[in-house]
Amino acid sequence: MMPALLLLTFLSGAPDAPKRGAALVPAPSHAAGTRCSACHVTASWSDVRFNHDKTGFPLKGQHVRVDCRGCHAADFSVPVGRQCAACHLDVHAGDLGGRCEGCHDESSWASAFDADAHRRTAFPLLGAHGVMPCQECHSAARERRFSRAIVQCASCHQADLARTAGTGVDHTTFQFTQPCQTCHGALAFKPARFPGHDACFRISSGPHAEVACAQCHSALPATAPNSCATGTAACVSCHEHSCGERLQRQHPATNPAAAGFQCSNPKCAQCHQFD
Repeated sequence: MMPALLLLTFLSGAPDAPKRGAALVPAPSHAAGTRCSACHVTASWSDVRFNHDKTGFPLKGQHVRVDCRGCHAADFSVPVGRQCAACHLDVHAGDLGGRCEGCHDESSWASAFDADAHRRTAFPLLGAHGVMPCQECHSAARERRFSRAIVQCASCHQADLARTAGTGVDHTTFQFTQPCQTCHGALAFKPARFPGHDACFRISSGPHAEVACAQCHSALPATAPNSCATGTAACVSCHEHSCGERLQRQHPATNPAAAGFQCSNPKCAQCHQFD
């Protein structure tokens, strides 16, 4: 039988036996002064009820489902950056700045950037531009690089410009270049405006504002005219009348306003203006 003194010596050198339930207690991974009851309850260690709102970064959307270690990889006492890039890789490579919330929210990565949001850029989407797929202009969208310099209309509408070649409105021949907005709107290329026409005959307003070119002109010049005398105006195509006695009576030689009257298309436009 082992002497009592030897038994006591042997037991005093043995490790403590684990207490009942000790395996349920995780190893500490935070500062020693942390109050366990601030996050945990006695029912289970995994039932964490920390009020994250008090940190100034409320957990919303998908952030609620993220494990604490997903953001606090090192220690809960180490501050985590509040910018999205602190946890998420910026796939736009900094092109769009650091305000991810301008396009994304916590519920999904799906972009909320639409035609209305595009108004805050240097190229508001007006007219037909507002219904075009993003990839039509942002061909590098697969690489998520949406930042690009503002371009002139012809950069995207080169094919439309080429289609005018050989027509009565050959833009290259007539030197109808930039800015396209002078004549065209953002909704459609037709109808178009021609502000320079007002110097010869007002069409920007009045009864001739909606009249097509071919309704007044018998032909369109092959080159850009350098004067109003194109010889193509056909007033009588709409304002039909004969050059008989009635017209002569309406334009008597005694009337100074009818001086030099001739029954011809060019003369009609010289005297009859509509404001």
